[in-house]
Amino acid sequence: MNLAIEVSNISKKFGQKTVLDSVNINVPQGSVYGFLGNNGAGKSTFIRVLLGLLNANSGNVKIHSQLINRRDVSYINSIGCLVDSPCLYFHLTPKEFLGITCKIKGLAKSAIGETLDIVNMSAHLNVPMERFSLGMKQRIALANALLGKPKLLILDEPTNGLDPEGMKEIRLLLKSLPEQTGATVFLSSHLLDEIQKTASHVGILHQGKMKIESSLSELMGQQASSLDLITPSAEKLKQHFLQKNISSELISSQHLRINEVKKDQCGDLNRQVIHAGFDLMESRFNQATLENLFLQLVGSQTLEVPTC
Repeated sequence: MNLAIEVSNISKKFGQKTVLDSVNINVPQGSVYGFLGNNGAGKSTFIRVLLGLLNANSGNVKIHSQLINRRDVSYINSIGCLVDSPCLYFHLTPKEFLGITCKIKGLAKSAIGETLDIVNMSAHLNVPMERFSLGMKQRIALANALLGKPKLLILDEPTNGLDPEGMKEIRLLLKSLPEQTGATVFLSSHLLDEIQKTASHVGILHQGKMKIESSLSELMGQQASSLDLITPSAEKLKQHFLQKNISSELISSQHLRINEVKKDQCGDLNRQVIHAGFDLMESRFNQATLENLFLQLVGSQTLEVPTC
């Protein structure tokens, strides 16, 4: 398997505090990799190490098989990044601002229009960015990262400030990039639902250590779904299912849960309840989610909140 990012035993300390503790990450080339963690987990520090903005105390980082170090920064040319809040010159227009990046990267000015089309900001080409909303600024920052069609995109909260429609547009864009351009997307976000809709692979960092890393399909395939049945006779229904060798969990006097249920089994289970003469007030299928998995692994601490 070809890897866009290969991290081996990275550790980073600030004084006596260990922020990253022997972190190992493998990001397949052409994937959308969702990087998750609570506030203070070490995500931002890790991204800065990836970009060479911070030196690790130990371990190695390879970008497209190239070992990164400050003596050879040629790997940077293949990376587009958006880290933290957008870093823009607000008195400039998008045309002027992106023109600076084009000059630095040696790109033709035609790349500006192409990239603004991607993020749906072409109509604001010559408008000073100080007039933009936070979401509009975020789009320009993302366009800046996309200039030159980089092989690797490293994005920290790329949908910060966007409305639901804008979030959907960016999600579809990020999902399409590997197929359209061959790019790999490394995506750090606190929005678990967005990651589940966008990513092909997931890594979860907790207190400086990796808790899990896997393809999303494999990870979600291991998670059990359940069926909640609301009935006045939950205890009797539990005994009914027990006679049929169906294990269930009594949540309350009116709430019964059947674990490890597939969605296509729900109709049959509901029919069994009704045919057995029980009143069924509500039936609710609980799909396994990335959020549930996250909370199981790291507890109920608050996820990192993006800064404006």
